[in-house]
Amino acid sequence: MLPDAIPTVDLEQPDAAGAIDAACRTKGFFYLRGHGVPATVIERAFEHSAAFFALPEATKTAYHISNAHPHQRGYVPLFGEALDDTTPPDFKESYDLGVDLPSDHPDVVAGKPFSSPNVWPEVDGFKNAISAYHDAMMTLSERLVTLTAQGLGLGADYFDAAMRDPVGNLRLLHYPPSDQPGASGGCGEHTDYGFMTILAQDDVGGLQIEASDGQWLDIAPHPTEFVVNLGDLLTHWTGGRYQARRHRVVGGLRHDRYSIPFFLDPNVDADVSVVPTCMADETADAYPPINAGEYLQSRFDATFVYRQ
Repeated sequence: MLPDAIPTVDLEQPDAAGAIDAACRTKGFFYLRGHGVPATVIERAFEHSAAFFALPEATKTAYHISNAHPHQRGYVPLFGEALDDTTPPDFKESYDLGVDLPSDHPDVVAGKPFSSPNVWPEVDGFKNAISAYHDAMMTLSERLVTLTAQGLGLGADYFDAAMRDPVGNLRLLHYPPSDQPGASGGCGEHTDYGFMTILAQDDVGGLQIEASDGQWLDIAPHPTEFVVNLGDLLTHWTGGRYQARRHRVVGGLRHDRYSIPFFLDPNVDADVSVVPTCMADETADAYPPINAGEYLQSRFDATFVYRQ
């Protein structure tokens, strides 16, 4: 058996912060074990994701993401996103959710980007299952943010202000078998946009990352572990010390593939500047301060067909 292409971080080990730092410096991806998320929470999320995608197309389209523009809530059909503008749009469908704010929340009333109630499809048990999974991801991401700060030699609470009201987008993804008409690559080459992504994937496979020599490496599914990868904003925060790695999902899959990425993104009003412990790095000057919300919106505008 070939060795894994990425390292493993175990949150039950005493030097988890150091392990995260090492993985972020070298690969930008790692498996995560000892995360504490119950298997039943993960299983129920996958079950209800599959139940939604099995609905008739007309039913799914009633929840189209354009109805909640610009807040990223709802259904994205096949070919509704193009993560790589040099290839055809992605052969996948998704359902997007986030932090479920009440309609009278001040940020919702003010029209703050990504601030909205979720759009819940009428699938029995869907809201409870997906809410439980989202809650688990929010809790887990808090641990990862703290450990990332410690791995960088910062105080454990360094990122707390920027993560006070995180965007916290969750996507349910379905890649149909690509022997269907019009099939192309499953998901184009890209880096993720925010701080960090926590991915649960089924056993079908297809995820690949680009190695430093340009080769594409398979990221094998590990049933009890998440795959974690860095986003562009964390690259920016670290002045290039941590690099978000390009990745893709290949076409040619023979079976339905389901995955659930959780995108931890900071407050939309967060200013992202190189952290003190990375300022002396040679690459730091290439990363001037940017606004998190503006950057995220620019990337969504560039990749989602309905926004263009």
